[in-house]
Amino acid sequence: MKAWLTIPGILLALGVTAAEAQAPVELGRLVCELTDSKNRILVSKQSFDCEFMTADGSTQNYVGEIRKTGLDLSVKEEFTISWTVLMAKGDAEVPASIAGTYVGAGADAAVIGGVGLRVLVGGGDNQVTLQPVSIAGVVGAGASLGIERFALSPAS
Repeated sequence: MKAWLTIPGILLALGVTAAEAQAPVELGRLVCELTDSKNRILVSKQSFDCEFMTADGSTQNYVGEIRKTGLDLSVKEEFTISWTVLMAKGDAEVPASIAGTYVGAGADAAVIGGVGLRVLVGGGDNQVTLQPVSIAGVVGAGASLGIERFALSPAS
C-alpha cells in the first residue's frame, strides 16, 4: 500500500476529522524577564515580569513564577524566556487572557551565557500552549533539569 494512503487511513481509524487535525492557532509572543530567583538545589523558584504581545499588536502585562522540582545547580544573573503562545484548538474561542497555570519539563545550561528549553501546557481550560520549545537566554553559570509549574497572573 502506498504511504499516502496509510496516513488518511490511520486518521480515519482513530476518528480524527480534518477540523480536529488543524494546526494550533498562534495567539502571540510572551516574553518574561527574571526579577528574583531562589535556588535550593532540589527546589527552586523564579519570579518574572512578562509582556504578552498579541497577534493583533496589543499588549498585556503579567507576572509569572516558575517553581521547579529537580536538580538546579545554577546561578542566574539575567534570564529571559520567549515563548510563542499557541491555542490547542483552531475552532475554540480565543481567550481574553492567557493567565493560568502551566506545567511541563524544563532544562537550562550556562557557562557565562547559555540557553534553556521548556515544554509547558496549561492556561484556562488547558487550551493554551507556551511554544513546545521556548528559548531562554541565560547569563550566569550552572545547569538545571526538572518538572516546572509556571503560574501566570495579570500584573496589578
